[in-house]
Formats: sequence, C-alpha cells, structure tokens
Amino acid sequence: MTPVETYRHRSVEEADKTLNAILDLVLEGTWDWNGVTGEVVRSPGWYRMLGYDVGAFNQDVFTWERVIHPDDYDRVMNDFESYISGKIDRYCVDYRCRKADGGYLWITDQAKVVEYNDDGSVSRMIGAHMNIHDRKVAEMELLEQNKLLKEGNVTLEKLISKKAEELEKRNAELNEKITEIENISNTDSLTGIANRKKFEEELVKEKSRSDRYNHSLSLAIFDIDFFKRINDSFGHKVGDRVLNKLARFVAENIRDIDVFARWGGEEFVLIFPGIAIDGAVSCAEKLRSMISQHEIEPGLYVTCSFGVTEYRKGESIDDLFTTIDNALYEAKHAGRNRVERLE
Repeated sequence: MTPVETYRHRSVEEADKTLNAILDLVLEGTWDWNGVTGEVVRSPGWYRMLGYDVGAFNQDVFTWERVIHPDDYDRVMNDFESYISGKIDRYCVDYRCRKADGGYLWITDQAKVVEYNDDGSVSRMIGAHMNIHDRKVAEMELLEQNKLLKEGNVTLEKLISKKAEELEKRNAELNEKITEIENISNTDSLTGIANRKKFEEELVKEKSRSDRYNHSLSLAIFDIDFFKRINDSFGHKVGDRVLNKLARFVAENIRDIDVFARWGGEEFVLIFPGIAIDGAVSCAEKLRSMISQHEIEPGLYVTCSFGVTEYRKGESIDDLFTTIDNALYEAKHAGRNRVERLE
C-alpha cells in the first residue's frame, strides 16, 4: 500500500516549524536523544506534564536520570541498557518521574533507536513519556483493597481509614529514613559534603552512565598543601574550620552535576561527568587559582595540589584511583600548588 502523504514542505525549516508546532500541542512528553553529542531535546509537553517551566532543564541525559524515582532507577537503567545493547528488541517501561512539586508521576516510557554509529553504538533514539498515573494508582489501590478484604470482613469506611493511616505512617517512615540516610550515611559530618562511601557509590553510577552513553568522565583528587603546619601553628579547631570553609568554597564553584566529596583528612575528590581530561584540567586549574587567592580565615590563605585523570571504558575503579593518586604525587613532587594530569 502506498503511504498517504499528509504534509509536503519546501524546506527543512518549514518541516521543523510544523513539527515544533505539533510537539507544542502534544500533551504527553516526547524526547530525542543524540547519542553522539549527548544532547536530549524534550517537547514542551514533557515539561508541562511534570509541572516544570518549559526549557527549565539542561538538554542532557542527566536531567532524565535525576527525575527517575530512586526505587525505579536500577530497573529502568537495566531495561535501557538491555535495549541499546541489543539484548532485548523493545524498550517500554513504566516508572515514576519527579514533578516540580516534589511528588511523582507514573509514566510509560517507549522509545526506538532510529540511527546507529558505524561501531554499532546508538547515534539517535526517539521516545515518548505517556502519563499513566491515574490508571497505575487505581491498579495499586485495587490490589491493596483486595489484600485488605482477604484479611477480614472490613467495611468501606474502615478500608479508607486504614489506607489513610498506613499512607501517613509510610510517608513519615520514608521521610525519616531519607533524612537519616542523607545526614548520617552519606554526608561528611565536618564539611557537610558527600563522604567517601557516598562518593564511591556515585562513582560506580557515573562509570555506568559513561559506559551507557559513551560520555566522557574525568576525576580529580586534591589536598591542602602543608596542612599539618596549619594544625601545628593554629590548632586543630582552626584546621577543621579551614576544611569546612574550603569545602563550601569549592562546592559553590562547581556544576550541580559534579560530585564533590571528602576523601579523608585534608584530601578531597571530584567527579566531572561529561568532561574529557582537557576540560577537567581546566576546571581543576580554575579551582586551584581561586583557592590560592581566597582568604579562608582572617589573614590565612592556603594552596592545593591536584591530580586529574580521565576514565577509559572498561577501566576498573582501582586502576582509576591509582592513576589520580600518582598524578597527585607528581603535583606534590613538582612543587605543590599545581595541577598534574595522567592518562
């Protein structure tokens, strides 16, 4: 059967204008991922569906991954990776996305690879997010009601009351658990930034993300030069304040997608997602210069030495840290207050 031609355009610009007009009217959310550049274009409907201002986020995969419900994340990534690697022939998964008001919306995510690179990796993938929240909630409520009814002969009023009490209890427990994890398990008590445990978890995640999307990924480690002299001359309380103020200063001067953590003592580590080593060295050099000019305590300035490297696909985390440790050693050996790179 010959396909019916609905539109005829005289130029690519005209076709783009028609497509953008259609996408602006579509209530559900569509997305278009360029696997070469990493850019992800989302339709206005995607933002409106989740309650965000249109164009509020960066056009990258980090935006998508950060709105996925934590309990759904691993399942979604497993399906996505299985599809783009050819293990399954269809990508279609239900999960929750975080809305602007902090709540979550159930969606169905369907997509198809439309172009491949010569090496078999994804060049372009197009998909759509469909709002299935009402149906999903109704299904979950029905399952819960059936469960309660099987436990005994309960009236509708008791059923509603029990559900409300359970929901309130679960929300309170969840909020308490999240607070406990954030404040104790993942945070360095002195500086308020991520601790070593949290950093290691994030590095595993970023390594998987780099492999998944063929994105660059770089790491840096740095420490305060002659920090022992500060403790010896001014005392450990001043030393602690220096660590705290340095951590806050660095956190204010990196991107929100960068991961920053205290590695131990006066050592800190950084992950630069989506940045190759040249860019990471530039970021580290900028931080080094800014730190050296920053009066961290009245009349007190410090300098830092940096080691930088770039992750290579398939490289182990142990090998990665061996490399940046060696780079930091070279920075120290070469006179401190400098950035050294190793690849």
